[in-house]
Order: sequence, then C-alpha cells, then structure tokens
Amino acid sequence: MFPDAIENGARDQQSDALVNDLNNHFEKCQQLLNSISGSLSSKAMTVEGQKKKLEEHEQLLNHRRELIGKYKTSVEELVKGDR
Repeated sequence: MFPDAIENGARDQQSDALVNDLNNHFEKCQQLLNSISGSLSSKAMTVEGQKKKLEEHEQLLNHRRELIGKYKTSVEELVKGDR
C-alpha cells in the first residue's frame, strides 16, 4: 500500500493524524519553553535586584558601624576627661 501511495500521491490519513499530533505537541513544548524562558529571565532580574539591595544594605551597615565606632570613641574620651 505504501509504494502505491507514493506513486499515486494518495495520502495516508493515519500519517496525517500523527503529523498533526506531533505538531500540536511541538507547539505545546514551544509554549512551555517560552514560558520557562520568561520565568528564568524575570527571576534573574529579581536576583540582580536582590544583589543590589544586599550591597546597599551592606554599605549602610558598614556606615553604621563607623558611626557607632566614632560614638564609642567620643564617649570614651568624655569619660577619660571627667576623671
């Protein structure tokens, strides 16, 4: 039957159904991959944003430590001066 289909140009309905099924699966996979790709890029941006916030918080923490150190030194000098 297959050689006749090739020679006569007749289409195999089962093959057509399989091709359509494969095309549908491919489209669904493509949509899923696009969705995953979009999710990953948005998460990457979120991670970058979190890194930036972390760096800002570290800078603020270091500045606070410096100010506390200066305050401590000032208090110690005042206490020494009162003696």
